[in-house]
Amino acid sequence: MKKSFFSVLMLMMVIGSLAAPAALAQSDAVMLVVPARYAVMQVAFDVARRYPTVLVSYQGADPNPALHVWNGFEWMPLALTDYQSGAFLQSYPSRAIFLGDDSLFPASLRSISAWCGNAVQFAELDTPALVNSIGRYLPFTPSDWRWFAGRYNLTLTNLKAAEEEAVRNESWYDETDSIQDSPPGFFKYFTRSRRSARVDREAPMRPVEVDEGEEIAPVLP
Repeated sequence: MKKSFFSVLMLMMVIGSLAAPAALAQSDAVMLVVPARYAVMQVAFDVARRYPTVLVSYQGADPNPALHVWNGFEWMPLALTDYQSGAFLQSYPSRAIFLGDDSLFPASLRSISAWCGNAVQFAELDTPALVNSIGRYLPFTPSDWRWFAGRYNLTLTNLKAAEEEAVRNESWYDETDSIQDSPPGFFKYFTRSRRSARVDREAPMRPVEVDEGEEIAPVLP
């Protein structure tokens, strides 16, 4: 009886494990799908040193590109069907980066929307373009930018410096173009009241006409 109970329990555990989802989402992780090229792979490994990253390499074209996944120690062969279904993962990255233009990147590798709906493709593969594109997407911290700049002997440039300077020096009163839209209502009423007051002050003084037998009563303060 006891043996039977444990057999049923083990069967239920196996069924439960099969019914459970293959992987859970990991919001801070990213998957890099990169061509098997040394310079590109070097940038991918450097990203993996600083961010939770799943590395998948591809070589060849459709319908049978050769895929490998890095397990932390070595490259393991990866079937296209397992890649497309996410069956090779214990946890799903929330976003993916495809590296390579349409002439290089196999179209079949885009079919991961069932488990990763947030994917972007970067066509340029030279090192500065890769660092800039990946860094803006993740996004890199100032420490990350300094690290990658030192790693690849790149010069850091604040692309928003001119924009930030313009914002600091921007003034409403420097605007010379005519305003096409009508001003808000409270400006309209404010302008009317000021204009009315000015017209009243500039109006000529007229004597008060009094009929015979009438007198003007003084206005009390």
